[in-house]
Amino acid sequence: MLTSIPIIYGISPHETSADQKHQLGTKGMTSDGRTYRYAQAGAAACAPGLLQMATDVEANHEDRAVNTFAVGDRNITVTIGATAITANMYEEGFVNITDDTGQGIMYKIAHCPAHAGTGDVVITLAEPIRVAAIAGTTVTLIRNKYRDILPTDGTEADLPVGVPNVEIAINYYGWVQTGGYCSILVGAGDTTPGADITIDTTTAGGVETRATVERSVGVQPAGAGADIGEYGIFELTLD
Repeated sequence: MLTSIPIIYGISPHETSADQKHQLGTKGMTSDGRTYRYAQAGAAACAPGLLQMATDVEANHEDRAVNTFAVGDRNITVTIGATAITANMYEEGFVNITDDTGQGIMYKIAHCPAHAGTGDVVITLAEPIRVAAIAGTTVTLIRNKYRDILPTDGTEADLPVGVPNVEIAINYYGWVQTGGYCSILVGAGDTTPGADITIDTTTAGGVETRATVERSVGVQPAGAGADIGEYGIFELTLD
């Protein structure tokens, strides 16, 4: 059965908490029309005005062998490599069937226990398996993109997820802005009024004017300006 994305209207984007209040990725709207997503900071605090990104896929949790699960199963056994799974790392994340039978189907994770790495881990899915696996089927484990977010680090291939309007402490939950006017750090690459912006290649969490092949995260309004190292006003277009 299809369900809609949870949307909360009239949120306070400056509120954070140590405990989780909403599903990760829940959309929030302020009364003035700005758009947000509910997220959790990772091992470093998320400072206001800095563009945040999703954590990379773990190489040792990618394209891994799996048991020959059947249609209707909700538990699958994945053989991971030598990278540990920490508590809650894959809660609300996904299992992607990477190769062989069932390939191209992705399932939401309901529970994944912590694991020291190198060995089998039993993962509980939020939905039943639709296509049975055979020997040779492989899967990839993927965090929810709003879990363990961190500032962009100059790598333009990374996946930007939003900008906090207030500090979100280590492992705390809060809102990151994805749409509407937003204060963002101008990186070393500078920005141009009327031009799209993207991840700055030098300054962590900063933005710069987008080149043709780069991903756009927003635009600097015409007439707006901000010097390198200052926080300018930008129209975010992630949502």
